[in-house]
Amino acid sequence: MIHPRFFAEVFVDEVYGPARDWAKKKGAGVVLDVGATTGEFSLWIYPYAEKIFALEPAGELFPHLEKNVKGWPKIQALKLSLSGSNEDQKLLGDVMSGGARLGQGDGGQMVKSRTLATFMEERNIEMVDILKIDIENGESDVFGSSDFPWDKVRFVIGEHLGSLRGSFKSNGFKMDDYRHGFTAKRKELEWPN
Repeated sequence: MIHPRFFAEVFVDEVYGPARDWAKKKGAGVVLDVGATTGEFSLWIYPYAEKIFALEPAGELFPHLEKNVKGWPKIQALKLSLSGSNEDQKLLGDVMSGGARLGQGDGGQMVKSRTLATFMEERNIEMVDILKIDIENGESDVFGSSDFPWDKVRFVIGEHLGSLRGSFKSNGFKMDDYRHGFTAKRKELEWPN
């Protein structure tokens, strides 16, 4: 199953167009698709990447992600979430509508979680060229972790920036807003034009 709403966002509306433009111009070795749902972004960015890690923690969506990326050798699907800690987290909300988020409360499902630094260390990733993140306002936990590897990420695209603009700027990123969210490009790691 490809989720119709997510398919339309990625392939028709091209909400992640700036990531593709970056990849076409600069290249993309390692891509992280955080909040991969059923794999739309991973499949869309595939021609420009050397390796894609598609992270989706939701038990209802992960089997669809696995099925959709099977046979695409550069994509590795992982049932995992990024957060601000390496502790398992509770995933709450309507998973199938794309509205689930990590948090506390009744119900939900426990999911495996890692900080980006730990995730990269566990997989021997030296640099993330594109980090696409859509985790329903959980971005502040990921970017706010004490071990966030600011110097090992080149390009970030996401929906919810929240109060993180200052953190990005103080860590050498050029920020841009666009109609679907934000992009952040690490200035000194940019390739020459």
